[in-house]
Amino acid sequence: MKKTNLLLLIVTVILIGVSIAIFFVRNYDSQSTLRDFAVEDTASINKIFLANKSGSAVTLERKGNHWTVDGKYTARRDFVNNLLTTIKKIEVSSPVSSAKMDRVMKDLAVQGIKVEIYQDDELVKTYYVGGVTEDNNGAYMILENSDRPFVLSRPGFTGYLTVHYLPELSEWRERIAFNYNVEDIARVYVEYPDKDESFIAERLGENSYNLKNIDGSSINEPFDTLRVKEFVSRIKFVGFETFILDSLQAEKRDSLQKTEMMASFTIEDKTGAKSKLLTYRRPNTTGLFDPEGNIFEYDIDNLYGIINGEVVILQYPIIDPITFYKSDFFGQNHHEAIRFKEVQAP
Repeated sequence: MKKTNLLLLIVTVILIGVSIAIFFVRNYDSQSTLRDFAVEDTASINKIFLANKSGSAVTLERKGNHWTVDGKYTARRDFVNNLLTTIKKIEVSSPVSSAKMDRVMKDLAVQGIKVEIYQDDELVKTYYVGGVTEDNNGAYMILENSDRPFVLSRPGFTGYLTVHYLPELSEWRERIAFNYNVEDIARVYVEYPDKDESFIAERLGENSYNLKNIDGSSINEPFDTLRVKEFVSRIKFVGFETFILDSLQAEKRDSLQKTEMMASFTIEDKTGAKSKLLTYRRPNTTGLFDPEGNIFEYDIDNLYGIINGEVVILQYPIIDPITFYKSDFFGQNHHEAIRFKEVQAP
């Protein structure tokens, strides 16, 4: 009898032990799932969807060796690489304290950015990104179908982690006006209000270049073909600083088109396709003065551009090197930088 009771006791203890072990294992697995934000294999990620509660959303998709945004535009390589690194390396720093729980949950519900990550077209991870922590080194996040938010950070990164997930189209689009291989360029049209300085630069073949008047007529005097080659080589790649806000695009474009342009640059490729950049002065809103104490009428650091119908902010250090005038191909001296050409108030 005693042996039977002892055996029952041993069995009971074992069962209780197994039950406790199962409870903790299941609970641990559950907690691990609730904390598992990172996606280790970013090479197989082919789509990322970002959206906020205000209706802004972008879809990033891998297409061969580059990424697109919303299926229409080339995405910024640096931004995509930053996001992929964050997706791979983010880790839980700490759970959200009880004292902050209500505020963080409300913030996630109202302002959280939804993140969907796909590997080989299969949805593998969904979570929401909230605001930044008080020390600016972490962000509040919560996995879908979870009721427990965490503070997440990226080892080696100090700053506002949430900016990597912003669902704004203008943030993700590549900021390039022209991007050509020289051998694909057929001709470049450059027009100024002073038509006498306007011209057409043609690439006829390898190391063979020509210069024409803007109306297409021939120039009947010697010009420097090496300078024509230099100009075409410079203009093949031109970037810009940023797009202006979508809400201001139409108004600003209409306003600029009523003013006198600074210069117009049009590249025609070998297929006949054209891409055009128009440039316009920007008011001197920062109140910059020249060395003599005269205020500049216009901004000497930045200018407006219209690229295929969209208004952008350009920088003079990018525009000045491609600002050639027709007369520059006949002499030794290049014109003064376009930013200082008639920019001072009388």
